[in-house]
Amino acid sequence: MNATTGNEPHDNAADVDWASLAPEGGDRIPELLGRVAGSDSALSDLHDIIRFPEPGHRAAPKVVDHLVDAATADETPDMDRWRPLSLLLELVAAHAEDRFPEHRDLAQWRDEVAWATSNDAEKVRTQYRTWRDEAPDEQHHHRMRNRLAVMESDEGAELLQAELDTYEAVLARVPDLVALLHGGTNRGGLDRAGEWVSYLLAFLPDESARIVSEITGASQFLLAKDLRPTPKAPTSLRDAMDQASGGGSGGNSDPLPAELFALGLLAAPHDIDTTIGLTHQMAGGNLYNSFAAAVATVLIHGENTPREGLRRIGRGGGTSMGYEGLFNESWPHCGPRSPQVLGFLALGRAGDRARRLRLDILPGLIKGEDESRALVTGVGLELVLGPRSKDRTPEEHAQADYDEETLKVLWAIAELPASAWEDEEFTATLAAWALPDDAEEFCALVGVEPEPEPEAVPVQEAPQSQQAPQAPQGLFGRLFGGGRP
Repeated sequence: MNATTGNEPHDNAADVDWASLAPEGGDRIPELLGRVAGSDSALSDLHDIIRFPEPGHRAAPKVVDHLVDAATADETPDMDRWRPLSLLLELVAAHAEDRFPEHRDLAQWRDEVAWATSNDAEKVRTQYRTWRDEAPDEQHHHRMRNRLAVMESDEGAELLQAELDTYEAVLARVPDLVALLHGGTNRGGLDRAGEWVSYLLAFLPDESARIVSEITGASQFLLAKDLRPTPKAPTSLRDAMDQASGGGSGGNSDPLPAELFALGLLAAPHDIDTTIGLTHQMAGGNLYNSFAAAVATVLIHGENTPREGLRRIGRGGGTSMGYEGLFNESWPHCGPRSPQVLGFLALGRAGDRARRLRLDILPGLIKGEDESRALVTGVGLELVLGPRSKDRTPEEHAQADYDEETLKVLWAIAELPASAWEDEEFTATLAAWALPDDAEEFCALVGVEPEPEPEAVPVQEAPQSQQAPQAPQGLFGRLFGGGRP
């Protein structure tokens, strides 16, 4: 495996003035980069220094090549490649909620950053407030709100530039990254590199044609199982391992669920071969791949999506795994956003075709996703009431004759416990649609008894040796604590 593709030699980590780019902890970056592939603590510490939009993110563009080199170097153990890849994913998809349902246009992004860096900061903030308040939909509202939050910092314009530069630096390394899609060791076992690199590549739509070609070529995805050649008998232990993991020639070679996630975000509707391959996966008997392929089909074809894709997503949601378990298997956990939240947002690509499906998913998210409750509530209200930018009054709601779909969303909100109404972002979201931001008033409006706060049940503390392990926090809490199994 080759860590470079003939690009200019990468800066030696020791030659970069990290302290000026990342005042808090920047001097540790060379040492952390040297250990990032093999150390959880180095990965977590480096993430905390350069994550977006912290001031240290100005160092992120300079870190990209070192992370890609660490992930692809021959001397990196196969089971350690996921660490630098996971950090690259965090850098590229820091605000994943504003990437769905539609991709960000790179040319427009470049123009916006050039404008932000060449104008007075207060003028830029004022314009972002206007764009936020007049946004035509929730995706653009959150994108502008996130931009405004960055610009509130003294280094705001520099951070916006660093975010763009980081994306373009990762984009330039696609030729190296796609190599991790191939080979049994990258495709088999836990924390496989092929899975993590698929998550990362999915957020690089500006190289979509190359990435889709590499994903479909890394396995026999484009061939139905009955058309695949009979596996040859393994002649070595390595051949046997490759075939068992699907990475060898003639082996199982099923696509990874994460690859199906990437195809859904990157493949074009006119790519008939990929659509047929996804159809085979939907009917292939593997519940996880069937669900992931159905979601991918809906994302590719949008409002022209085949009904079969929608049906299979709904059927998957009715299994014991449910939407949460199935999205966890194929979608990444980016920042505070769970795979199910990202999947729910992305299904908006299908417009009204996915309306009923999304309304089926929504109540569980409103009740169960504390971190994203305001986000999914806003999308739900947009689904049934239209965009927040439309002028409304409390009197209109009082006189409204809500239909069944609208009541489904409003009742899910009304059934939240009292503690949920202490979230200012959540109550501000309700107010944006001129809905009451007080639980009792809201419940009275929609005709639901307020949900009582559950009584605390005292639990006898177990001896230290018998206590359950604590869920991981921070970066590792997002990557492993309740997301992917």
